[in-house]
Amino acid sequence: MKFYVKFSIIIAVCFLKAKVLAQYSCSSAIAISNGYSSGIITTPGNNGVQDWVSSADATCGTASNSAFTTSDVYMFSYTTGSTSGSAFYFTINFNDAVDGEHAIGVWTGCTGGTLSTCRTSTYRFDDVVGVCVQNLIANTTYYIGVGKQYGPKYLKFSVSSFVVESSSTIPSDECSSASVINLSRNFTGSTRCSYTASSSSPSVCGMNIENDSWMRFIAGSTTVEIDYEVSNCSMNYGVQLAVFSGTCSSSSLISGSCVNYASNNSTGRWSFTGLTIGASYFIRTDGYAGDLCSYAFRPISGVVLPVELISFEVKNQNSTSNQLKWETASEFNNDYFQIERSEDAINFYSIGRIKGAGNRNEKTSYMFIDDAVNYSSMIYYRLKQTDFNGSSAYSAIISLKNNVLNKLDIFPNPSSTGVFEIKGFENGTIIQLDVIDMLGKSIYKESNVDNSNIDISFLNSGVYYVQFKTQQTTLLKKIIINKELK
Repeated sequence: MKFYVKFSIIIAVCFLKAKVLAQYSCSSAIAISNGYSSGIITTPGNNGVQDWVSSADATCGTASNSAFTTSDVYMFSYTTGSTSGSAFYFTINFNDAVDGEHAIGVWTGCTGGTLSTCRTSTYRFDDVVGVCVQNLIANTTYYIGVGKQYGPKYLKFSVSSFVVESSSTIPSDECSSASVINLSRNFTGSTRCSYTASSSSPSVCGMNIENDSWMRFIAGSTTVEIDYEVSNCSMNYGVQLAVFSGTCSSSSLISGSCVNYASNNSTGRWSFTGLTIGASYFIRTDGYAGDLCSYAFRPISGVVLPVELISFEVKNQNSTSNQLKWETASEFNNDYFQIERSEDAINFYSIGRIKGAGNRNEKTSYMFIDDAVNYSSMIYYRLKQTDFNGSSAYSAIISLKNNVLNKLDIFPNPSSTGVFEIKGFENGTIIQLDVIDMLGKSIYKESNVDNSNIDISFLNSGVYYVQFKTQQTTLLKKIIINKELK
């Protein structure tokens, strides 16, 4: 009987130990979701049950492989949804003086005790360590491991925040590659993403710059309003904000743009005046005292759309095909253009797709040939522009009937008065003229145009489109009114 009891206890102990060990396999990593945080986590030490990682590739960051193979490792996992392009930020707190430097790594490969396909890794001699992973892949599990950078020691830490940003907008570490924000969606970002202070970062507003990131907007008006929000700060300080004109190598602070600082869980609104329509302006966000924060910008007015369309036109290429051309001045998160055709301007169907430029801050030209056209009736075209996150927008509709090449153009552009001349004008040619604002609303209309001038001097400075309709075609041209050019 005694032998049986002892044997039973041994089996039970082995079973429990095996069960505990299994808890730290890849398949049993602690699943977390947006908003996750924890109390203090303490691992048992060198020979404890968290010593299960046999191999870890951490070469994609600053942490060492040994940080995850010679010390305890605590594993978490996060699985994305069906949409690509989002980001997550994972931050821990600990006492560096007592617990030593902690490391964090993120992988998409985890089998048994092997961590592979490293996305990022980091460690810091601070009490707060955070990582971010951007451009997340849809339907993918990311494994987050916490270890010790030096020495086979136990871990003691708490997870202060796990924040998932659904927006696909990504700030840049450098001004020269700043992403463009726009009216169609919020711009979200974080100061956690290993951002560093560039040597060329302007010193203004009494700011000490540690981890700044950059984005930009294109002014569609002389006045721009942008709301901002700061949240999830690890040190509960906040962020510092400033806006610059000019170029990245020669910039000037926009008067009234200094926010030093926007505290954690705060909101505010910027309003800038005296801007140049069509010019780029650069927003710098920096964690106050190096704080690790999430932030969002929401343009309210005066900022152009993500794909800044300059022109869109169609002409007969030959007796069996039409040629469509369009130009963009800049693009933000532009995945592709879908070209759509209609015989009645109501029911459209796709006839092709062209890949967009993604993010580009310079003029880009596109062309598409429609080889299956019917010249016996009017044909209508429009563009459907789709972002990486799946959101889409339509261009204005253009049309074509026969092989007459339209040579209409607008001069001067920009105009300081709001009065434009129609180059190539012939009396009776233009059936209808529409002036359209940046939101697609018709704000001025003229039928059977009988002179070569367009007088829209009553409009404020801004970016607009002029749509010409003739018997043969519809043509869309971008125009700028800037009354400060006088």
